[in-house]
Amino acid sequence: MTTIKYLKDENNIVHLILDKPDSSANLMDLAFTDDLNSVTTQLLQDDFDGVIIRSNKATFFAGGDINMLAQTNEENAHKLFQMVESLKASMRRLETTGKPVVGCINGAALGGGFEIALACHHRIAVNHKKVKLGLPEVTLGLLPGAGGVTRMVRLLGLKTAMPLLTQGKLFNVDKGLQLGLIHQVVNNESELINSATTWIKSQTEAVYQPWDVKGYKIPGGTPKDIKVSQTLPITPAMLNIPSKGTLPAPTTILATMVEGSQVDFDSAGKIESRYFVELAKGKVSTNIINTFWTQLNEIKSGKNRPSEIEKYTFTKIAVLGAGMMGAGIAYACAIKGIKVVLKDTSIENAEKGKDYSRKLLNKQLDRGRTNQENVNKTLASIIPSDDINDLKDCEMVIEAVFENTDLKAKVTQECEAVMQKNTIFASNTSTLPIS
Repeated sequence: MTTIKYLKDENNIVHLILDKPDSSANLMDLAFTDDLNSVTTQLLQDDFDGVIIRSNKATFFAGGDINMLAQTNEENAHKLFQMVESLKASMRRLETTGKPVVGCINGAALGGGFEIALACHHRIAVNHKKVKLGLPEVTLGLLPGAGGVTRMVRLLGLKTAMPLLTQGKLFNVDKGLQLGLIHQVVNNESELINSATTWIKSQTEAVYQPWDVKGYKIPGGTPKDIKVSQTLPITPAMLNIPSKGTLPAPTTILATMVEGSQVDFDSAGKIESRYFVELAKGKVSTNIINTFWTQLNEIKSGKNRPSEIEKYTFTKIAVLGAGMMGAGIAYACAIKGIKVVLKDTSIENAEKGKDYSRKLLNKQLDRGRTNQENVNKTLASIIPSDDINDLKDCEMVIEAVFENTDLKAKVTQECEAVMQKNTIFASNTSTLPIS
């Protein structure tokens, strides 16, 4: 085993420590699949009082092997099916021993990582903004194939689980608590193991998942219930609206949810695996992964950047127009420490644009996500103006005025008269020809 460490402590609790070698994050790949099979098989042969699943990385678990999924086709699809079925069998071994299993979430748990957490009886998370949770597979044209759809439906019901699955919505620890997907919160990582140990020791009877207990019913009912059946017929049409029906993943996820909710847990898992592989081997997911994963990461890494041009950091820019768009651009720059001249036709309008940033920052302050010093520093970076000459020393000018050709032409000419020769002029126009 290389990606999972098996350790038993003095409390007779087994720790499964996720730690993929030579990698900054844990990954759900073939090596992990084999290791999870090995450790769960070993677990069944061992004497233990509980299990703690934790990570040695900065994040809990990054998710599936995107590169492997992108290479899935008709010829090798059976290998992916075998892999996800193996993962599910290992997870079922974990959650059906009768012994308590705790997931200690120290950082982001997305996709496959959150599916691992869902296979635990008790989930403890660190109360930190870096802890993002959810199943975003739909954004890559896929569905959660390691039990995510099956468990979410049984935990939340069809209605509540739908946006989290069909839209891939991520959420923080507070939302996780509200949904019941997170059971306990600690202030820092050092408290995770102690809290998990305490919970395991407090269990005096066998522990099982809700769906493995006799008499369990899916929250909100199944498609056989009249309240559910009345809304289901129009749901596929609603899901197809955003993409005009060009993306199959949302409706495939819905089919997985509906079909899986009408059978036993293991049968639902097999339905999920089949639909998952169907999407993975399709051209749509392959193209989405290529564009929004492979190529986007290449762009972010600077692969196509001209080597002869040195990197440049902007220190001062100008935004023309303090309306909704201009105010938003000014805020985005200011929080990165860039000075912003926010210009409008009057100081009053420019100040109103700055108020947008003030409201956002004060909201963060009220929620404890920033401090007064950062608020003051960010607001000081935004300079309201009604004078075109304030653009003279700006390294970039972003035009975000009303969508009117004559108006945009006028402000462009005014800027050219005062800008330096190497200043970049950018337009935020969305409906007019840039020429």
